[in-house]
Amino acid sequence: MKKRVVVVGAGPGGLATAMLLLRQGYDVTVYEKAASVGGRTGRHIIGDYIFDIGPTFLMLPQFIEELFALAGRNIRDYAELIPLDPLYRLRFDDGTEFYPSTDTEKTIAEINRLFPDEVDNYRRFMRNEGYRYGRIERCFKVPYDNLYDFLMPHFIEALPQMDVTGTLRRRLEGYFSNDKMRLAMAFQTKYIGMSPWRAPSAYSLISYIEHRWGIYHVRGGLNQLTAAMVRVVQEYGGRIHTSTKVNRVLSQNRTATGLLLEGGQEVTADYVVINADFAYAMSNLMDNRRKYTDNDLKRRRYSCSTFMLYLGVNKTYNLPHHNLLFGSDFKAHMDDITMTRRPSSMSLVYVHNPVVTDNTLAPAGKSPIYVLVPVPNNKAQVNWQETKHDFRNQVLDFIVRQTGMTDIKDHIEVEKIITPHDWQSDFNIYNGAVFNLSHDLGQMFYFRPHNRSEELSNCYIVGGGTHPGSGLPNICISSVITSEQLIRDDTGNNRWAFKKTSL
Repeated sequence: MKKRVVVVGAGPGGLATAMLLLRQGYDVTVYEKAASVGGRTGRHIIGDYIFDIGPTFLMLPQFIEELFALAGRNIRDYAELIPLDPLYRLRFDDGTEFYPSTDTEKTIAEINRLFPDEVDNYRRFMRNEGYRYGRIERCFKVPYDNLYDFLMPHFIEALPQMDVTGTLRRRLEGYFSNDKMRLAMAFQTKYIGMSPWRAPSAYSLISYIEHRWGIYHVRGGLNQLTAAMVRVVQEYGGRIHTSTKVNRVLSQNRTATGLLLEGGQEVTADYVVINADFAYAMSNLMDNRRKYTDNDLKRRRYSCSTFMLYLGVNKTYNLPHHNLLFGSDFKAHMDDITMTRRPSSMSLVYVHNPVVTDNTLAPAGKSPIYVLVPVPNNKAQVNWQETKHDFRNQVLDFIVRQTGMTDIKDHIEVEKIITPHDWQSDFNIYNGAVFNLSHDLGQMFYFRPHNRSEELSNCYIVGGGTHPGSGLPNICISSVITSEQLIRDDTGNNRWAFKKTSL
């Protein structure tokens, strides 16, 4: 008889794990509290407009391809991945605009146009960081269940490249002298909700990855990746129950035995996989915790949050797909949101204009404009109910000044605002920290929550709150690690369950 697995949450981690386990012959059921799948990688449909809820950048598309291959499928049969060139537009406060490309010669021409003294430094960055990536990436693709895992050959080999005491900003200062060039290679820490002045130097690899392999769009939005996962789950006979909230993980003698649903129904299972926000899951779904108590969760460090505008606009703009708009003092902005914990609308705004690439997201002549501003998480105790409309106007004023969208306010047909409070109340994100636990070295590898639960046996964790961290590429890795551990524990076979792959 097939072993039964229940998954809490239909985000990309939960769905990917379900795909992999179904492929290996398990009976898998997924429970999702929302009416639709995807979590932060889902979509909003507002009137005539379709928006991704969260991620809009797809990096390392080969990870998605390999994930589907492990599940016995080809992602190209389910979704269309479109490379973007340029990667994005970076607009600085003095009006300078920089358009990097995955085509190295195009990027070098751009650097030569704007920062000619940095051309050789850029070549050195790409060469050195490429070598570094080749050593460090393996460290993210294996579990860390005990401290002895730090003595594994792959980790010891990578250690000289870790620069464990350095920050990203300090590492970039070793390459570039121009502050705009440094910022162009450092802003990517917004993807993990950290400041370049505080993020570990290993995150220089994000900008290397973008410049080396590019950024992709998925036709219909990145939400189509989770929609594709749903199709694979259903093709294998898996079940997905939406609008079904899980109240608690059931256990006996510190072993997970199933789930208690909101309506009182008990669902028994051999194994439980949790894809809910980690701190929320520990504080709401687990009883009698030993390690991740409420006090422990409060002491931990969390990422920033985001203020979101989803604007249905009845015209189109001649803007690139991705736009990063910088104000006068990016460091002060990052200090505000991560240290002094006050929101700032003037130093970094991201504008997503996907209609230039994808005509499926709005009717002809219209645009789904997505705006993201990093802001403090809910530890800041900002009264967003009172301030969100004023903040929205400040953000739009900033966009008007920094782009050609001077008339955007006059063309908004529909809009939706999401604040950190909404992330917490509507998406069950602890403190509204959308990038989960902070990615400092004290909360990475062994020191990040493990993929095998430390509270209950037969219980596993997947997603951004566990190793290796946030972001779709990391969540792909997390789903493979989690599935492997469950299969090993079930079968007693220490061989990899899946064929060898770069994942």
